[in-house]
Amino acid sequence: MASAAPSRSPAPVAEAKKPEVPPARPAATAAAEEAARAKALLEAKAEPKTPVAKEAPATPAAREGGRFVVQAGAFADAAAAREMRAKLEKLGLKSYTQVVETSSGNRTRVRAGPYASREEAEKALAKAKAAGVGAVVLTL
Repeated sequence: MASAAPSRSPAPVAEAKKPEVPPARPAATAAAEEAARAKALLEAKAEPKTPVAKEAPATPAAREGGRFVVQAGAFADAAAAREMRAKLEKLGLKSYTQVVETSSGNRTRVRAGPYASREEAEKALAKAKAAGVGAVVLTL
């Protein structure tokens, strides 16, 4: 007598989990707003109004020791940019220039740095302001 082989159902297949996609980080938005603010400052416009408070929490790069510079100005006149750079150098601040194209023509940014921490940049800013140089600290 031939007996029928017991029927086996196929083993259940484990479902593959899809990797979870993290939601968009709000830090990217904050970085974009900071970039817009810096651009407005360079173009000598009023700061754009944003819903983010001025005392927004530091970005991860800033908390972990990002790169900072002290910007002493953005000049249309190359001679004025050279004068500002010479003034920073006399104060003992390492400086550099950067030419950027804006809607109102080329501007030469005069900056001191870069600095590894905001604290170092703030010290350079204090030295510049004590010498009568209007400057700001920017995060790169």
